[in-house]
Amino acid sequence: MTLHKKLEAHLERGVVGFPTALASSVGVIMASPVILTATSGFGMGGGSFALAMVIALIMMLAQTTTFAEAAAILPTSGSTYDYIACGLGRFLAIVGTISAYLIVHLFAGTSETILSGIMALVNFEHMNSVMEAHGGSWMVGVGLVCLFGILNAFGIHVFGKVEVILTFGMWATLTIFGLAGVLEAPAVKLDSLFGSPLSFADPEAILSLVGLAMFMFVGSELVTPLAPELKNSSKTLPRAMGIGLVGVASCMFLYGMAVLRQVENTPMDPKNPNGAHLLDTPMAIPAFAEHVMGPFGRIWLGLGLLFAGGACINTLVAAVPRIIYGMALDGALPKFFAYLHPRFKTPWVGILVAVLMPTSYAIYLDGNLDSIFALVLAAVCAWGLAYILVTLSVVSLRIRRPDFPRAYKSPFFPIPQIISTVGILIAMWYIAPPGMTRADVFVPFGIILGITAIYALFWTVVVQKQNPFKPVDIETVLEEEFGKAEVLHGSSANNAAVLGSEAA
Repeated sequence: MTLHKKLEAHLERGVVGFPTALASSVGVIMASPVILTATSGFGMGGGSFALAMVIALIMMLAQTTTFAEAAAILPTSGSTYDYIACGLGRFLAIVGTISAYLIVHLFAGTSETILSGIMALVNFEHMNSVMEAHGGSWMVGVGLVCLFGILNAFGIHVFGKVEVILTFGMWATLTIFGLAGVLEAPAVKLDSLFGSPLSFADPEAILSLVGLAMFMFVGSELVTPLAPELKNSSKTLPRAMGIGLVGVASCMFLYGMAVLRQVENTPMDPKNPNGAHLLDTPMAIPAFAEHVMGPFGRIWLGLGLLFAGGACINTLVAAVPRIIYGMALDGALPKFFAYLHPRFKTPWVGILVAVLMPTSYAIYLDGNLDSIFALVLAAVCAWGLAYILVTLSVVSLRIRRPDFPRAYKSPFFPIPQIISTVGILIAMWYIAPPGMTRADVFVPFGIILGITAIYALFWTVVVQKQNPFKPVDIETVLEEEFGKAEVLHGSSANNAAVLGSEAA
C-alpha cells in the first residue's frame, strides 16, 4: 500500500466520531477561567467587550481552517509539533510546542485547576465553608485532575464518553440560565443589551479587550492530537472546531446579556468604589443563579461549573500527553515519553506529567492565583506564537509541497491566514489589562521563549544531531506514525485503521 493510500485510509477510519471531536473542542474553551473572564469582561467593557468578542471569534475561526489543513496533511498525535517541524524545522517546532502547550498547561492549567473548585463550590454555601476550613475549595480541582488522569489512562473510549456528557451538561446549563436571565424582567437598568453602550471614541480601549476576549476562544485546536482516533478526521475536525467556536460564542453572548441584566455590578468594598466589583469575582455566579432560579439555581449552576471544569481538565489531560508522545516519537523529548501501556495503549508517562504539572503548582501556590496572573497572560502569548508558527508552516507547505494531497484545504487561502496572524499580533500587543503593563507580561513571555529556545537548540544540535532549521519531510513523519502501528500490532495491512487506538 502506498503512503498516500495509507494516509487516505487513515483519515477515514478511527474509533471515535464527531460528538467526541465537538465535545473536545468545546470542553477546553468553556472552562472556569473563561466563564469568569466573560463575567468580568462584560461588566468592565459592556458593548466594547461584545465587539472584542466578535473580533476574537472571527480571528479564531480563521485560525481553525489552518489547523484543519495541517491535520489533514499530518493526522498525527504530535499535532502542532509535527506541523511546525515539517513547515519550519525542529527548532521552532520545539520552541512553539513546549512554550505553547507544556508551559500553558503549567500556568493556565493550574488556573483552571484552582478556579474549577472555587467557582463550583461557591454555589454550595455550606460545603464551601467546610472546604475552606479544611484547606480550601480549590482542592476540588486537584481531585478532578487526578480523577480524569486515571480515566484517560484507560483509553480514548472512556475519554470520549465522559467528555460528551460533561460538555453537553455545561453548555446546556449555561444556555438555559442565559435564556432565563434574558427573558426574565431585568433587575438592573441598562443603557444597552450589554450594559455600557459601544463607543468608538477610543479604538485602543476596544483593542485592549481583544486579548482578553481571545483567551475565551483559544484551545479549540486541542482536538487535533486526537486526529488519529477520529473517524473521517479531515471532515470531522474543521466542523468540530468551527461549530464549537460558534456554539461557545453564542452561549457566552447570551450568558453575558443575562448576568448584566440580573446582577448589579456593585463595588466589593463600598469604601473603595474604584476597586474590585462583584462581576470581577466568582461571587457573581451564585448571585446570578439565585436571582434567576432561586436556591435550586445555585445548586444547578454549581454542578454545571463542575462539569465545565471537568470537561476542560479532561481534554487537557487527553491532548497534552499525546503532544508529548508525538514529540518523543521524533526524538524531540526523551524516549520514555513515548511509552505506551501494553494493554490500554495510552501514553501513561505523558498523562502522569499532565496531571502532576498543574496539581503540584496549585498545591505550591496554596490556591492563590494572584501571583501567576501575569504568567497566565504570558502563556497566552506563547499560545498565540504557536498559532502564528502553525500558520507559517501551512503557508510554507503550500509553497514547497503543492504536490502533496490535502483532504482539506483552507478556503480563500491566504485570507484566513492573514486575518488570524494580524489579529493575534494585535491581541498580543494589547494583552495587558488595566492595572498591568506590557512589561509585566512580555518579560516572563521572553523568559519562557529564552529557556525553550536554549533547550531546542541544544537538543536538536547536540542530542539529535540535526539541522535545527531544516524542515522535516512529511513522508518521514507519516512513515514513523504508520510504522509505530506496525510494530505494536504486527499488521501492515491494517495499520491505518488501528493507528488511532495505538497512538492513544
